[in-house]
Amino acid sequence: MTTVTRLLAAVLLVTSGYAAEPAKVDGKWNASLQLESINSSPSLTFKQEGEKLTGTYQGYYGASPLEGQVKENEIAFTVTMTIEGSKISGHFTGKVEGDSMGGAVEFEGAGSGKWNAIRAK
Repeated sequence: MTTVTRLLAAVLLVTSGYAAEPAKVDGKWNASLQLESINSSPSLTFKQEGEKLTGTYQGYYGASPLEGQVKENEIAFTVTMTIEGSKISGHFTGKVEGDSMGGAVEFEGAGSGKWNAIRAK
């Protein structure tokens, strides 16, 4: 083996197990939801520990907990709220691009749609 071949082999061994850092989403975000029957402008507050997300969805029905994950620039989280005594979940998936994020959302009883958010200043 030549020196260059050995060096390339070493680089491949080191980088083959490399996973990219998750996008940094910790903090408050101003969101917009467009569902089949509802438009809303909640705020999202994320607490991030590595890929794990917890936090709060603050919307029309008050504060509700959220849990999810962010892997590289892919984000997914679920909001669970209580409305008139019934628990309802919203499932969000999307991509993070710097100080903005967005994607698809599915809310039980309210249908599916799109969402986006911008980091609050």
